[in-house]
Amino acid sequence: MQLKSLQWPDGLSDQTFLDQYWQKKPLLIRGAIPDFETPVSPNELAGMSLEDGTAPRIITQQANGQYQLEHGPFADDRYNSIGDKDWSLMITDCEKHWPQLLAWIEPFRFVPRWRMDDLMISFAPDKASVGAHIDEYDVFLLQASGTRRWHIDASDNPNTQLVEGSDLRILANFSATDTWDLAPGDVLYLPPGVPHHGIAVGNDCTTWSIGFRAPSNLDVLDVFSEVLLDNLALVRLQDPALQANNGAEIKPEALAALRTLWETATTLSDEELIRLSGHLLTRGGITLEDESAEVPNWNGQTLQWHSFSQVGYVVQGDAAELFVNGDAYACSARFAKAMADSVKNLKVPAELSASDQQTLHKLLATHVLTLTDDSEFT
Repeated sequence: MQLKSLQWPDGLSDQTFLDQYWQKKPLLIRGAIPDFETPVSPNELAGMSLEDGTAPRIITQQANGQYQLEHGPFADDRYNSIGDKDWSLMITDCEKHWPQLLAWIEPFRFVPRWRMDDLMISFAPDKASVGAHIDEYDVFLLQASGTRRWHIDASDNPNTQLVEGSDLRILANFSATDTWDLAPGDVLYLPPGVPHHGIAVGNDCTTWSIGFRAPSNLDVLDVFSEVLLDNLALVRLQDPALQANNGAEIKPEALAALRTLWETATTLSDEELIRLSGHLLTRGGITLEDESAEVPNWNGQTLQWHSFSQVGYVVQGDAAELFVNGDAYACSARFAKAMADSVKNLKVPAELSASDQQTLHKLLATHVLTLTDDSEFT
C-alpha cells in the first residue's frame, strides 16, 4: 500500500484540514482511501482476542438496553455462546500486534508522531453498537468492511450527561444532527467531545479507529510533580515582616508567601521542561532487556522501530534530545530526524557523532531498533 495521503475533498489538503477542522468540527471524507480492502478479517480479529498480551473488549447490550463491558483475552469457547447479535468486539494497539498495518496509518501521519496513540479495530454483527458516547481524543473512523451507520451530534452545546453506574461512557440522552452510512474507504473525523453512535449495517462490519492522544492537565501534574519532588530543594515559608496578630486570620501576606512557594516549586528551566515533556509524551512504550553483548551487526542496512515504541524528539540547534519510551538520549538533530520521523526503512546517517553512536548502540542493544528484515518485528 503506497498511499501517502488521504484523498481529500476538493479544496482540502493536510494543512487546510488542520486549519479548518482539526479539534474544531467533524468531517466526513468519502473515498478517503480508494479501493480499500481490509487485511484483517473478523475471524482474525477474534483470534487475536484470545492471545495473551492483548487487551480486547467485548461490549454486549442486555435485554434492558444497558451495555455490559467484558475484558479479555478471552477463552477459546467465548464465541460459541455469544450469539449473532447485540455485541461488539474491540481490540486496541492492532498496529503493534500486526506491524504490517502501519502502512495503512501512513496517510494519517500529517499529525505529529508523538500525538498518535493506536489503531483500534472493532467488529459488530448487524444492528449492534456500543451505544452513544463521547471520546476525549481526536479520532479518524475508517470503515474497513461492510457498512456502519454513524449518527453524530454536531450542535454547539450537546448534552453530555452520562448514564449513571456504567463502566462505559454511555450518554443518557442523545439526539443526532447528522447521519451517514460509511462504506469501505470512507473516513469520519471526530474532534474530542462530539457525541456519536455507530450501528453496524449487515454482518461484516469492521471499523478502524485511528486515535490521537493528548495529555490532560492531570497527566502533566502527575508526571511533572513526581520528578519535581525528587529534585526540589527544601524552602520554607518566610515572613520576616510579620505583624503582631493573636488571632487565627490567614492574612493576604501569608497567602502571597504561599503562592511564591508554589510558583518557585513549579518553575521549570527550559532543559527541565524539555526532559519532562519528552518523558510524558513518549512514555507507555515497551521496556526491553538490555542485551548489549548482542548488538545486531546492521552494516548499513535499514532499520525499524519496535512496534510498541513511542518516539519523539526536541531540536536545539544542531543537537537534539531523542525520547524513546520515556527515556532521553542525546544526539544530533540530523540523527534524530533520520531515526524518528519514520517507523520503518530507517537509514542511519553517515559520519555519526560520538553521542549518535552511543545512542544507536543503546537502541540496538535493547532491540528498540532492529533490522527491517528481522521477522520478529515485521
